[in-house]
Amino acid sequence: MLDRAKYLDSEEVRRLRTVAEAWSVTDLAAGRRRGPLVWCVVDLALGTGLRVGELCRLTCGDFDAKRRSLRVWRLKRRKALQETLPLAKGLARHLTDYLAWKESAGQPVGAKDALLCGERGPLTTAGLARLWGVAIKRAGLPARYSIHSARHTRGTSLLAATGNLRLVQRALGHVSIGSTALYAGVGFEALQNGLDSADATDTE
Repeated sequence: MLDRAKYLDSEEVRRLRTVAEAWSVTDLAAGRRRGPLVWCVVDLALGTGLRVGELCRLTCGDFDAKRRSLRVWRLKRRKALQETLPLAKGLARHLTDYLAWKESAGQPVGAKDALLCGERGPLTTAGLARLWGVAIKRAGLPARYSIHSARHTRGTSLLAATGNLRLVQRALGHVSIGSTALYAGVGFEALQNGLDSADATDTE
C-alpha cells in the first residue's frame, strides 16, 4: 500500500484545485500571467499523473482538442517512446481555454512551442516544482506534497474509481504491472472509513 504521506486525499485535492483556480481568475482579471500558469500546472499534474519531466516536454501541438488527447514522450527502458493519453472533458476544456489565453497574452502557440512557459521561457523541472510548491502553500497543505505526489494521487484515485489495475498502468505509463501494484493495497481513506463503520457498529 502506498504511504499515506505521499498522496493527497479527495478533500486536499478539492482544496488545491479551488485555490489554484481562484488564483487564476484573480490574475486574469488583473492581467497577470502567473495564476493561469499555476492553475494549468496543477490541473495537468493532477489530471494526468505525468512525471515532471514529461510535463516539461509537452508542446502546444501535443494537445488534440478534437480527440481529447495528449501526446506524451515517456522514457521506457532507456528509450523515448511516444504515447497518446486520453483526457477527461474538464481538463480538455481547460487546455483549450489555456491555449487561447496564451495566444492572447502574446505567447507562441505553435505545434513545437512549449506548453508551459514562465517569464523566462519554457519551464524546467525545478520551475514546475516551485510553482506547484507555491500552490500547495497557498492551499494550506503540507510541504511534503511535492509535484510527484500528484502522480501518486492520480494512481490512487483512478484505482479507487475503476478498480482496474491495468487501466492505472496504462494511464501512468508503467512498463511493468508490478510498479502499478503499489496502488493495489487497501487505500488509506477506505481503511479509515472501514474502521469508522466498524466502531459505529460496535457501539450500537
